[in-house]
Amino acid sequence: MIIIITGDIGVGKTAVCQKFIDLSRSRRYQCAGVVTYKRTDGDIIIEDVQTGETREFASTQQIYTGPHTAKYYFNPEAIDFGIQAIDKGSDSDVVLIDELGILELNGQGFSQVPQQINKRQFKNCLVVIRKQLLQDFLSLLVKKPLVFETTVNNRNTLPNDIFRVAFTSHD
Repeated sequence: MIIIITGDIGVGKTAVCQKFIDLSRSRRYQCAGVVTYKRTDGDIIIEDVQTGETREFASTQQIYTGPHTAKYYFNPEAIDFGIQAIDKGSDSDVVLIDELGILELNGQGFSQVPQQINKRQFKNCLVVIRKQLLQDFLSLLVKKPLVFETTVNNRNTLPNDIFRVAFTSHD
């Protein structure tokens, strides 16, 4: 099953992912992939969901030689770290990718993910995509995913809703 979590910037998409991971693990489901966290200074950390290992992923300062967007400069080693975390998760119950964005639409970062989804390399895949980029990514997918929009009003209950949809047929 392909599930997309969307919503505006700062609404809590990553928090929904973390709560979903906690809930899934409490029910003995294996989670893999990557989750990204914004630090107070605006820089981004990437975490391997399986191991808990982290890397400096992106900075607002021009300190990395990898790809960049208008706001961020990406660490190429951390991109490779993320790709490996996603790839090694193919046997897990769910692979999370937080998040796909402008970088991927430009063929960089985790741009292989839509192909992996189309080839059904994951049992369940939960992908975070910012609301304004959603239509661009939907056009890359062969199978229509379930889309959940994160809002201030539903972000606390959304992880449970997503869990029920993802694992109902397995319980």
